[in-house]
Amino acid sequence: MGQTILRPMRWYAAWYDLNPARLVLEKRAMETRFPQFQLVRDSNQLVWIGTLESNRERRYEIALYYPDNFPDDPPKVYPINPAITVWKDEQAGRLKHQYNDGHLCLYYPGDRSFAQQTTAATVIAVAAAWFFAYETWLESGKTYWPGIEAD
Repeated sequence: MGQTILRPMRWYAAWYDLNPARLVLEKRAMETRFPQFQLVRDSNQLVWIGTLESNRERRYEIALYYPDNFPDDPPKVYPINPAITVWKDEQAGRLKHQYNDGHLCLYYPGDRSFAQQTTAATVIAVAAAWFFAYETWLESGKTYWPGIEAD
């Protein structure tokens, strides 16, 4: 008698299946502004993987993950190489400008800097500004983070 194999099934359609025109817009924006990035699948999620070079000529490999409910929620950007953890208080486990899962804090709460029209290319540009702030913070001896801070 044969063995039954259960395969996980998704019971909802992905955002890119429901809105293929938006996926085309996302691809065009990224190809224009960040051609060094590649779109790949990680399970059912679409992910842009690529490298940014800072003004100080440091390179950061990052991954931008689209959420399941994109464009209602913004993509998340994770540093891959080098792995970065910015501690506000390491003993208390409090991160500075990063969330507990490691993705970068790119938006000031409540400032509406992310809208449904915002593309991954814009999010990557904001991530580039984050790396500028990060490098400035390191060079200041971890005392100064340029820009508005929520806490």
